[in-house]
Amino acid sequence: METNKYIEKAIDFCITFGPKILLASLILVLGWWLIKRITRGLSNFLGTKKVDELLKPFIISFTDTALKILLLFMVASTIGLETTSFIAIFSAIAFSIGLALQGSLGNFASGILILMFKPFKLGDWLTVEGFTGEVVEIHIFNTTLRTYSGKLIIIPNGRITENPVVNMVGESEVEVEATLLVNSNTSLQKLREVVAEVANSCPFAIPEKEPEVKILGISRDDIKVEVAVLALGKDNEEATFYLYEALGEAFRKAGIELAKERRREALES
Repeated sequence: METNKYIEKAIDFCITFGPKILLASLILVLGWWLIKRITRGLSNFLGTKKVDELLKPFIISFTDTALKILLLFMVASTIGLETTSFIAIFSAIAFSIGLALQGSLGNFASGILILMFKPFKLGDWLTVEGFTGEVVEIHIFNTTLRTYSGKLIIIPNGRITENPVVNMVGESEVEVEATLLVNSNTSLQKLREVVAEVANSCPFAIPEKEPEVKILGISRDDIKVEVAVLALGKDNEEATFYLYEALGEAFRKAGIELAKERRREALES
């Protein structure tokens, strides 16, 4: 008697849920196969387009995961499971994770924008938040610069999209300036000759471009002189270092004395 009762329940279950389970299984198998075809087709499509290599895996992975989650909800709904509660729980978990990783998600979103719109590329020279270097790596969360001294600066992508960025494309020409204050008793002609000689000897300057020497101001205590040369963007910092070092040495040999208030005041005035 008890056995017949269980058999009847099993038959009722099969009659009620059997077709649903069969249909859900069919949807799962066909859906899984279709998702594989879609992601494979998407991968081939992206391969024919100029999409960043770092962005392709993310797009494919995101599409694959989103379609599989949608498929699982369809299967659950076909069986007759209440999906509203699952959606609510999933949304709450996603919201909590979003709050916990707010900064990281911001860097992630910025990385996507950088990879999509390409404001700079590998090999470009950037100045970001006071750091200057060559772009050697662009990742989803951060970008790495290599400075002239070989140091690696890792900058979160969120900081890059939120702040001004100077892109000195490696082979583009930039003006490199050096400004100094010398004592007011210095001969202007001699000063111009010494500064011009240093500028012309700068190994980072573009030879075809004539350097400029300007007297920016003369006061009772000092003379403000500026020299400007054209160099490639990638040589900007090295050219600046060279000019200041070479000018200091040339002034010493020529008997030209720097004013007491030197580089900082010259740049700020």
